[in-house]
Amino acid sequence: MSAPMGRQAATLQKLKSPGFIAIVAALILAEIVSAFELSMMYVTLPTLINEFKVDANTVAWVVTAYLLVSASAGVMGGRFGDMYGRRKVLLIVLAIAGLGSLISLVGGSLGMIILGRAIQGTAGAVMGLAFGLAREHLAAKRVPVGVSMIGASALIAGAGGALIAGFMIDAYSWHGIFAFAAVLALLAAIAVFFVIPRDNVVPTREKPDYLGSLLLPIAVSAILLALSFSSRTGFASAQFLGLIVLGLGVIALWIWWELRVQSPIVNLRMFKNRQIALVMTATLLAAIGPIGGLAVPTQMVLQYPTGLGFGLGFTAASAGILSGVTALLGYLFSPLGGRLAYRYGARSVFIGGLLLMTLVIPVILLTLGNSMMFIVALALNGIGISLTYGALPNVLIEAIPETHTSETAGANTMVRNVGQSTATAIGAYILASHQNPVTTLVDQTGISAAFIFVLVFAVLSVAVALLLKRDPARWVPETSQERAARRSSSPKVPAGAAQ
Repeated sequence: MSAPMGRQAATLQKLKSPGFIAIVAALILAEIVSAFELSMMYVTLPTLINEFKVDANTVAWVVTAYLLVSASAGVMGGRFGDMYGRRKVLLIVLAIAGLGSLISLVGGSLGMIILGRAIQGTAGAVMGLAFGLAREHLAAKRVPVGVSMIGASALIAGAGGALIAGFMIDAYSWHGIFAFAAVLALLAAIAVFFVIPRDNVVPTREKPDYLGSLLLPIAVSAILLALSFSSRTGFASAQFLGLIVLGLGVIALWIWWELRVQSPIVNLRMFKNRQIALVMTATLLAAIGPIGGLAVPTQMVLQYPTGLGFGLGFTAASAGILSGVTALLGYLFSPLGGRLAYRYGARSVFIGGLLLMTLVIPVILLTLGNSMMFIVALALNGIGISLTYGALPNVLIEAIPETHTSETAGANTMVRNVGQSTATAIGAYILASHQNPVTTLVDQTGISAAFIFVLVFAVLSVAVALLLKRDPARWVPETSQERAARRSSSPKVPAGAAQ
């Protein structure tokens, strides 16, 4: 009698559990919050420059502040999710992101916008947590498609961000963008709460890596601050060099600590795995290149007057519509990308997406001022981003165990956001150096230089991705017992030697 009852309970539990569509939809909505909060600002940058009378380098902080916090949040959120429960951490992250939107909404100054944007940056943890939850709750054969759709959902956010921001600016003001972001975070939290099953994490006795969590954002912040201030201070200034030395010094200390602590915030030994190291490197290069470097000069080309020779004369709303439609077109390819990754391997799809984004840039450079060619280039770029974002988590999943999915994906998010921050800082420096101080417009030489900078890193990302293996060796993390045995077997320093 107990056996039939057991089978009945198992069947009932299966019927109660949410299906593929419900889980993926809830996780896509959560990821849209993170990506929307980033993409909505690119259309807004020209408006903020004009309203607050600042240069491109200063206003770029509304993007840089978000990415700076997001870089550390991705790692810490992923690690804490693996340790304490991904659903629980995801709900906390969405609540904090909504609070940041409200601060930017009511602040009324550029400084308060930047503060709110920094708090919003905690949403950088969403993607790693979403990948971990998808792998945890979806059937194995459905994981590639589900993860591809979640990863490429940044394109939906790009579409919505550009579209909504454009309409808000033309019809109301930039304030409405943050109100929408706050509501979106609330809706995502409700969806996750009711759809995603409760965490089933075995309580861990490992202590959180508080020191590593503190050192990482300090190191990243110092380097990004140096890059952001470089247009004012110069690369040979004491401020730039001091921040760079501080950042590199803290990174060295952080690496030393992470290799010795029992439960590191980032398990740096994962980088001994060739596949993981190459994926992280290709991600960094692509983030500095087409993923992070195209948005600002693209919006300038769209919204600048046609009299400049390269501007297309779009309003903020029409530019938002165009960016949204091309991004949505790209997202339609994400399920196909997932199926191709499952059949032919994520490596091929990843390389194809990077290559397509790379080929788009020469087309843009050679046809500046041609509306039709620019629209075609944006559409192809949207497809390339969709394939790249969709394949990227699948390339990682092929090399990592399920228990470390969010941690590794969070590290990848950190790498990508550091790259995007670098792209924003250097791109702003290039554009600001070619900006008319009276009109605040950037000339064609500056726009072309920004695109060439992106092209260089796009080519490098493709070159590194070609080194990925089709059948990679899987990373096997050390157990706590193995770590303890390794530390106990290391040579001891005599007590008198330290004196």
